[in-house]
Amino acid sequence: MLAFRGSLCLESQYFLGHCSYLLQDDGESWCARKPSFISFTQSARSGVPMVMSVLWAWLIMSSDVSIDLSDDSSRSGALVVVCFPGPGFVANIVAHHMIESLDLEMVGSIRHPSLPQACIVKNGLSMPTVRIYSGEPVCNHESCDSVLVVVSEVQIPTDLILPLSERFVEWSMSKKAGAMLVLDSYSKTIESGHTIDDDDDSNETVKGAASTERALTSLSDLGIDRMEQGAIGGLTGVILNEASRRGFDAMALLAECSGPMQGMGPDARTAARVLGRLDELLPAIKLDSEPLLEEARRIEGEINDMMSGSVNQPSGPASGGSTSMFG
Repeated sequence: MLAFRGSLCLESQYFLGHCSYLLQDDGESWCARKPSFISFTQSARSGVPMVMSVLWAWLIMSSDVSIDLSDDSSRSGALVVVCFPGPGFVANIVAHHMIESLDLEMVGSIRHPSLPQACIVKNGLSMPTVRIYSGEPVCNHESCDSVLVVVSEVQIPTDLILPLSERFVEWSMSKKAGAMLVLDSYSKTIESGHTIDDDDDSNETVKGAASTERALTSLSDLGIDRMEQGAIGGLTGVILNEASRRGFDAMALLAECSGPMQGMGPDARTAARVLGRLDELLPAIKLDSEPLLEEARRIEGEINDMMSGSVNQPSGPASGGSTSMFG
């Protein structure tokens, strides 16, 4: 099953009186590997007899990521811009700015049982935590002429990153999107899952990586230095992997947080710098630097309001992941 790269096992340890789920990521498991309703095996680690209850149909159903659109309009040639929380909330600020400056409309949402059980409220109205916006600005990538922005104010649970990434790429290809652009950020003082080859003295580094040679050329045309070596973690890294595997054009921009909080709070300055790098790709978002910074600060305030308004949320593992943008 695509949603899992290892084997999911239910180990019933009757002498301990509890059950634990075991997931191995290397593709090899000491548990029964073929789907069946009930099977018996033995733990290679403890020698304890185990009852394997796979419930295969339930796993398939629970792993499906639902992308719901309000209309069936063609998305052919669209640039899909993915903006999820990272250090400094840079991608979120960029997304909100694009939505407002390009007059994009919300056209859909993404649902999954493992997503944080919450909603976003703006001007008294509720909105899904993961939303899709659409519009038709001019795009200079070879294959795109419109834009779709996917934005979330909540962190994605770790076990949902792979199925969500697979679904993003699969859906983009099925809609004949032109390319995908993932916006992300990093800080030298915050663990972000990335290892960036940032060896200069500047704190305004922007690096790029791509899934195909053509996408890498697009990054070069934007004047973005390519990442020569390192590692990209989380949703950004997995999306690039999936796009590469399927031969789909995907690009990632990773911006170094340069604000006074070094990524611990909303970083409007870094967001403005990223928007400046997108000028060549989306000419419609060109703005003078000062109005851009003022707008970014306003959006930064809105994000802080959303964060402070998050109340009555369940805590601990039962919540299905953190509902805070801080992770």
